[in-house]
Amino acid sequence: MKITAALIVVAYFFLLRVGEYTPSTDKKRKKRTIPIRKKDVKLFRNGILLSSESNLSELLSADSGSINLENQKNGNKNATLSHYRTNDPDFDPVCSLAFLLHELRGRSPDTPIGNYLDETGLLRAISAKEIRTAIRIGAVADNLEAHGYDLTRIGSHSLRAGGAVRLKIAGYDSDMIKKLGRWSSNTYLRYIQSQIAQLTFGVAANMARLLRFSNVAS
Repeated sequence: MKITAALIVVAYFFLLRVGEYTPSTDKKRKKRTIPIRKKDVKLFRNGILLSSESNLSELLSADSGSINLENQKNGNKNATLSHYRTNDPDFDPVCSLAFLLHELRGRSPDTPIGNYLDETGLLRAISAKEIRTAIRIGAVADNLEAHGYDLTRIGSHSLRAGGAVRLKIAGYDSDMIKKLGRWSSNTYLRYIQSQIAQLTFGVAANMARLLRFSNVAS
């Protein structure tokens, strides 16, 4: 389903916690996180804000997009994150935001993203379980087991972890990773998994290189 795919792309690029874009399954427990709503998403073209009620082609013409997180699990309020287009329509956070907004045309500004009309005409929301299922299906299709992945460990949180790891591999420093992931401490390091082979490429060769030095200690 396109709505599920769009949520997955947005969650990956914005390093979202699953509770920030899907409804809570625990109705008895009051949670601090407020899921992203229609009014929290903004799209821009050349710095000009587009109406959320625009048609799909107009929304897809946006060159950047932002989301506002009114309240988060860690208590940080009104964090605003933005991304520009990747120019890959199948893997682009701005295009995905445009699609999600289009699904909510005519809806209340407080409607959570990920809501859509089902075949009976009822408004429903994509669940965390549906996100997890879609990710695992994708993992099977990509034959990730052959590359050492345990499919049972792949879930919705893999999007946040995967985004952080990709930033690290791409060479972004700790400050940028913490900023995009809204980490106030170095707890993000537990997402930079040691088993990611690219992170240690060439390390053993450098450690094995002969290095002559003098001991200057008194």
